[in-house]
Amino acid sequence: MSSSQGRPPSEALYAGPAVLWSMPPFRAFIAVDLAPLPALDAFLRELASMKGLKPVDPANLHVTLKFLGDTDDSLIPRIESAMRSSCEGVPSFEVEVMGSGVFPPKGSARVVWVGLKGAEPLATIASRLERSLEPLGFAPEGRAFRPHLTLARVKDPSASSRARDLAASYEPARFGAKGVSEVQLKKSVLRPQGPEYSTVVSVPLMA
Repeated sequence: MSSSQGRPPSEALYAGPAVLWSMPPFRAFIAVDLAPLPALDAFLRELASMKGLKPVDPANLHVTLKFLGDTDDSLIPRIESAMRSSCEGVPSFEVEVMGSGVFPPKGSARVVWVGLKGAEPLATIASRLERSLEPLGFAPEGRAFRPHLTLARVKDPSASSRARDLAASYEPARFGAKGVSEVQLKKSVLRPQGPEYSTVVSVPLMA
């Protein structure tokens, strides 16, 4: 957690003009956790066996609603407020994890993904977040929100066609349903073995 020890995240670190120091910015994004999803394990193992691909840690499976980048701790209360207003009136729901493909759909593949059915509430929240976070200095994405789970990134262009073929073999697959009951502000720490995520703020959806 990026706030000081023992202090709730919503209080952040800024306490007024008397404070002369603050923590360095942290790499942040707003997301919905969908881990664990055991039905994806076989797919992830196949991706891990392919040279030139970097699969996602199964414990880190999530849908990114808004990438924030380097973020000051002092903004946490305002980000939390934006999250709460963006989630207002949205009840808990389920998404079905199904299908697979690559981004971009043509040319050299860079990302292997699985799709989500019933994710319209996520699109609503993501759209609201774009508007509510822009006054805080977070620029809009400039592209439509496409709910998906990233399973792997293609690090070597020579692996692109193999990644595309594997994704195509899973295109008809259904991986089960998953409940969505909260939206989280995440801190990401980049490490040699892969990113490490922790939750800074969690905002529940309507019961």
